[in-house]
Amino acid sequence: MRQTREGTEQTRLALLDAAEALFYEKGAASTSVIDISRTAGLTRGAFYHHFKDKAAIFQVMIERARAAERTLPDTAMTEDGDPLAILRAFCTTVFEVFVEDRVQQRAFAIVMHRREALGDLEPLAQERRDEICRTSHSYQRLLEQAQKAGRLSPGWTPPVAAATLYSMMMGLLDQWLRAPERFDARRVGLACINQLFDSFERCPAPPDR
Repeated sequence: MRQTREGTEQTRLALLDAAEALFYEKGAASTSVIDISRTAGLTRGAFYHHFKDKAAIFQVMIERARAAERTLPDTAMTEDGDPLAILRAFCTTVFEVFVEDRVQQRAFAIVMHRREALGDLEPLAQERRDEICRTSHSYQRLLEQAQKAGRLSPGWTPPVAAATLYSMMMGLLDQWLRAPERFDARRVGLACINQLFDSFERCPAPPDR
């Protein structure tokens, strides 16, 4: 029984990997259930044993990428900490994990870059894009907390800082995936993150003389 369960899960993962690769390479609209099954070395019956249809496997692909993501701590969990340090560490970790995780990279590219190739799956992709966009709200909550603690530079407001941070993170990931040879993702990306957070930090007042 144990081997049967393991074999079933291996079959499911093979189909999922095949679908992800095909959606990435040729677009979801141009990929059929038969294409997925053949690429996985399986039958169409095996596909339907695990997934209702192409939309179902697309949704599982998104859920797999989501499960690998880091969760930003809620403001209620950071009352005794430094919200800017927490947010900086989170963004750094997200970036470092992303550049090493092929699953997240492909899922991101499929949802963000291949809109014209999604066909009937576009509504599911739009839901994912909306979800990703909402991360900027989490950024803003921590930046608001930093402002209340006197940690945010007066040159920034939480909404503008959150929008800038979100745009930078998305832009770095997007441009690197489109043309990885343009820059060293880890070195340049982390430098961008750190320089932006340095600008968020309120400079300490000069000592009285």
